[in-house]
Amino acid sequence: MNYFLAIDFDGTIAKLDVNDVVLEQFATPEWLKIEKLWETGKIGSEECLRKEMALVDTPLSEIIKFVEAIEIDSTFIRFIHWMQHQQVSFAIISDGFRNFIDAILVKNGLTELSVFANELSEVDGKIVTSSPYSSKYCSSGTCKCMISQQEAQGLPVYLIGDGRSDFCLAGKADFVYAKAELLDYCMHEEIPHCAYNNFSDILEDLCKKRHEKSVIA
Repeated sequence: MNYFLAIDFDGTIAKLDVNDVVLEQFATPEWLKIEKLWETGKIGSEECLRKEMALVDTPLSEIIKFVEAIEIDSTFIRFIHWMQHQQVSFAIISDGFRNFIDAILVKNGLTELSVFANELSEVDGKIVTSSPYSSKYCSSGTCKCMISQQEAQGLPVYLIGDGRSDFCLAGKADFVYAKAELLDYCMHEEIPHCAYNNFSDILEDLCKKRHEKSVIA
């Protein structure tokens, strides 16, 4: 049974939303007003992230050292090893920032994983955002639908996520592993899904699906 796994990062792999943690620590309180505009659909995430990070006046290197301490799901490393052993196609597709994602993954001994996310740089002492995986048809910084379709290469897409940035892809994916806001959304929209608490739950369900497929075959 072949499929492509599109894996969210913040709140899914990382136990916390890394962007929120960074903004709470380093940005002025105005970021909460900007966040509200995004939550109510008045601005897209690309605009939201750009405006929020403009409120941060701390060297990027210092912020990256700070985020390295953010914990990941303790069962994720085993899950990665299983996917690699089974040759399952997957990618981390996030509307967060690759700078933070890479730092946290490396801290946990995970390197050379496929990551698609927004990026941060410093220009004249100011933090600047860029969105190399955006789409003119999408208001998000990272268009998860576009990247998933591109990377899946025709395989069914299974989404693993937890929040608002996953809503659009959830409606197009072949199956969804969901928790938190995404679980509520899938239930409300009657999207085929499986609730999970950690990656061990997902691994158990994927193994079950593989077994059922082999028995049918």
